[in-house]
Amino acid sequence: MKQTFQDDQAPMPATKSHPAPIEAAADARKRILAAARSSFATVGFDGAATRQIAAEAGVAQSLLLYHFGSKDALWRAVMDQLFEGLASRMAEAARASQGGNVRQRLLAAIGAFIALCAENADIHRIMTIEGRQASPRLTWLVERHLRANHAYATGLIKEGQASGLIRPGDPTLLYYSFIAIAGTAFSLAPEIALVSQSPKVVDPVAIEALIAALLFLEGVQQNLVPVAGIEPATSSLQNWRSTN
Repeated sequence: MKQTFQDDQAPMPATKSHPAPIEAAADARKRILAAARSSFATVGFDGAATRQIAAEAGVAQSLLLYHFGSKDALWRAVMDQLFEGLASRMAEAARASQGGNVRQRLLAAIGAFIALCAENADIHRIMTIEGRQASPRLTWLVERHLRANHAYATGLIKEGQASGLIRPGDPTLLYYSFIAIAGTAFSLAPEIALVSQSPKVVDPVAIEALIAALLFLEGVQQNLVPVAGIEPATSSLQNWRSTN
C-alpha cells in the first residue's frame, strides 16, 4: 500500500544531525579522499588498501568502491584534487604578478608551491614515491599535470637566464632543485626540528629566500624588491605565517 502523509506528518527536513543524502554523500566522498591521500602519501599506491582507507574514512568499503570504482580511480581522484589545488594557487600567483619582471613572476609561482607544501606536503610525499620508476600512473601524471607546470616554470627560468638574472644551468634541474628544497623541507619538518633543535627552521619565508639565493645571481635582497607596485611572493608567505 502506498503511504501518504498528512501535513503534520510530513517527513522532517534534513538537519545537521541528519544531513540530506546528497550532503551525506559529498561528506563521505571528502573523507574518503582525505584518508586515501594520507595512505598514498605514507605507504604508496602498492601499500594502500581500500579496506583500510574506508575504515579510516569511517565508511564501508562498498561505499568507497561505489564512489570511485577501484583503487586506481581513487588514486587518480586524489592526484587531481592535489594538483587542482596547486593549479588554483598558481593561477592566483600569476594574476598577482602579472606585469612584473621574471623575478617577480617566478617567485610568485614558487611561493604558491611553498604555501601548499607548508599546509600539507602530501603532494611531495606522493610524488617522491611515484617518481622513482616508470609506470602507467607516472605517465598519466606527467601528461595530465606535470608537463604543463614544468613548461611554465622552465619557461620563466629560461627567460631569466637570457636576461642574466638567473644562474646558468639546465632549467629542468633548476626547476626540480626548488621543488626538492621546498618539498623535502616540509615533508621532513619533524626530523629537521629534532636534528636542529629548532621548530622554526622550516619557515616558508626562509625557504623562499634560500631558493631565491640558489636561482638568482643578484642576491636575495634584490630578488624581494617589489616591481611596479607588485608585492613580492614573500609578503604572501608572511601573511600565511601570521595566520598559522
